[in-house]
Formats: sequence, C-alpha cells, structure tokens
Amino acid sequence: MRVPLGRVVVVAVLLCAMLALATFTRFIKSDCAQQMQLAVHDKDDELTMAAQNLNIALEAKASLGEEVVRLTSQLQQSQQKNQQLEAQMQELMKLQRRLAEDKREKLQQQNPPPWNAVAAANSQPSPNDHKLALVIPYRNARKELEQFVPHIKTFLDKQSVPFEVIVVEQVDDYRFNRGLLANIGHLKGVERGCDYMALHDVDLLPLNDNLDYHFPSTPRHISAPWLHPNYHYNTFIGGILLMSMAHFRLVDGLSTRFWGWGREDDELYKRIVEKKLQIERPPKDIGTDTTNTFLHLHDDAYRPRDMMKIGNQYSDGKQRDTHSGLSTTLGLFDLKSERDVDIDGVTIHMFSVALHCNEEDTPWCVTPQDCLHGYYKQFIKDDPQHRWVCKRCAINCWRGFVLVGHCTETDTPVCKKIGRDISEEEAAEWPEGTIIPPKQR
Repeated sequence: MRVPLGRVVVVAVLLCAMLALATFTRFIKSDCAQQMQLAVHDKDDELTMAAQNLNIALEAKASLGEEVVRLTSQLQQSQQKNQQLEAQMQELMKLQRRLAEDKREKLQQQNPPPWNAVAAANSQPSPNDHKLALVIPYRNARKELEQFVPHIKTFLDKQSVPFEVIVVEQVDDYRFNRGLLANIGHLKGVERGCDYMALHDVDLLPLNDNLDYHFPSTPRHISAPWLHPNYHYNTFIGGILLMSMAHFRLVDGLSTRFWGWGREDDELYKRIVEKKLQIERPPKDIGTDTTNTFLHLHDDAYRPRDMMKIGNQYSDGKQRDTHSGLSTTLGLFDLKSERDVDIDGVTIHMFSVALHCNEEDTPWCVTPQDCLHGYYKQFIKDDPQHRWVCKRCAINCWRGFVLVGHCTETDTPVCKKIGRDISEEEAAEWPEGTIIPPKQR
C-alpha cells in the first residue's frame, strides 16, 4: 500500500519536533541542575564564611570580655588606692592638727596667762609680778646695742620694771627678717619666764619718763605717730610695741615672709585689728614731741636700710599673710649659739640663729648680686666684709621741689626746694636745701 508523501513529511516533522523538544527538555534540566548545584555551592560558601565570621565574633567577644574584666579589676584597684590615699591624707591632716595643737598647748604651758579673769577681778597684781622681755632683732649693730643696754636699764629701773634683754642675731646670708627674729625672741622670752614683751628697735632710746613700760592689758605702742622722729601715719606701730605673751600668741606673732627692710609692722597691725584688740598709745600731751621723746641712734652709713623690692615682693607685702607666723616659726631657724654677754654690768641673752628660706616661695629672701634699676648700692661703712645694700633712688619730689642728680653709687639724686619752676640744670647751681628765689625781671 503506497503511503502518501505528504503524510510521511508530516510524520517526519512531528518526530523531529518531538526529538528537539526532548533534547531541549534534557538541556533545560541539565542547566537547572547545574544552576542549582552552583547555588548550593555558593550557599555553602556563604554559610562557611558566616560560620567563620561568627567564630571570629565569638573570639572577639570573649577577648573583649576578658579586657572588660581586666579594666574593671584595674578600676576597682584604682578606686581602692584612691580610698586608701584619701584615708591617709585625712590621717595626715589630723596629725598636723594634733601637732599644731600640741605645739600651742606646749607654748601655753611654758607661759600660762599671769592670771585669769576671775582672779584679776578679785586682786590686782603688783608690777613686780610681771617680767618684761626686751626683744631686739639684731644684725651688725654692736655700737647701738652698747648704747641701748645701759640706757634702757636706767630707764626701766626708774619704773621698777623687771626685765630680760633678749637679742636675736641673724647670722646667715639671707636678707634681714625682723618678723621671724621677733617670733624667736618671743619663744626665748617665754623660756626665761617673761609674760610680756617689747618689740624694740635697738636704735630708738626713750627719753620721756612718762612712757609706760609696765605690763599692758592691751597692745601698747610706745613710739606713737605723734612722737616717733620719722614715721607719723595713723596705722604705724613700729619702733617700740609692748604686748603680753598671750596677745602675741593670739595674733600668731609676725609674718615671716618679709625679707629686707619694712612693712612687717604694717602686717602686724592688720593682725591686731583682726583680733579686735585695742591699741593703746601715750597721750598727745605727754610733754614732748617728735624731736625730744626719743633719741634716734640710726646712722645710715653704718646701718643702711635694705629697701629693694624684688619680683612681686611689694604686692605680696600688701596682703594679709594667713600662712606664716609664730605657729610656723619653730622649723624656720637653726640655733647656732646661745650666750650671755655683759654690757656695762647688764647681762643680755644673745641667740645667734641661721634662718631658713623657701626661695621658690619668697625669692626675695636672697641677697641680690646687684641692684635693680631704680636702686643704687650703698656700702656699709667700716664693714670688713665690704657688704652693701640697695637703696631706692629718689624718683619723685613734692610740689615745690625739683629732682637733681643721677642714680649711681657715687651720685644719688636729691630733691631741692624751689620758689619757682626752673630746670634741673639751673637748680644744680644752688646748694641743697636752699630756697631758690624768683627770677629777676
């Protein structure tokens, strides 16, 4: 039977189509399998990497935890150390307070008040129940001391005042510290049974017998501004000041920060006022004045005043010193010698001391190698060591005066009185102290 050609072609086409479909299907399945295998492989890689990252993170967490533990431990140890240091500081402060209290109690035991308020109300002690310590801060003033001692003995004998002369001599190379020497003199006076003291310039001799050196109930300034030869401002308490030992302790003595000449008395005035103590002074009608109440022995050629201010010394000296005084004195000096000296039959007690100075705190304690601008050297007359001090040059004159001269070791400026406005050159032709007449027309 003969098959038509067209049907054969159709069958062949269908077979080819079925073969192609089968081939395509097998290809698709093979490709999908490959894609799935690749996807699974990639996922395995991702899982492996994720697992590795997780392990790294876990290790980092563990390490971080160890670091946190270590730092926490260090912090706790630091806190414990801070607590221990704080406790030690508290103990140290308590110890310092106890030492200060013990020191004050020791001083009070060495020098108890002469009588309490009840006893004073019931009985008045006689003058002989007290003893005066004449405290003399001293350096290179033998000539004045030899005049002072016999004079003051005669003066005090007239008033029947028992006394001891306490001379505190500074023997170190630092600048003179009158306040610290006065505090030492107080301590030595207490040791010798004195219950009040006179802080006394060695070159100021009392002449008026009405100046009262008996025991003072309140600080007594003998050399009042209306009687002292040189200083007349209202708050001046230098020269000669009487205080009971109890009052001197109450104000904590003098500041020890003043090196060189001046201002320690002004700071003491602030301490006295701060403690509400009244300052007693001789009456203005005592019968003498600034010219004849005292004999002033000061010779500037032999005892020139060390007036130079170094660094911030001037501004520091204007402040109330709340850190130093009698209570800090014991650690600020070495006692080099202690001896009794006879001057015209009077035994004086001489204490030679070397002072200590914190040169970082008060650099002005050191004797300068040279004078600063505005100062000139003045050599001490007849001094075998050829020592000198710095004196301030005159830089301003009062109205009616003119400044003449130069600031050198041999030529110091002076203020000359004038009767009219003139030049320095013209003023130099006139003798010092003369009044220059008006210019002739």
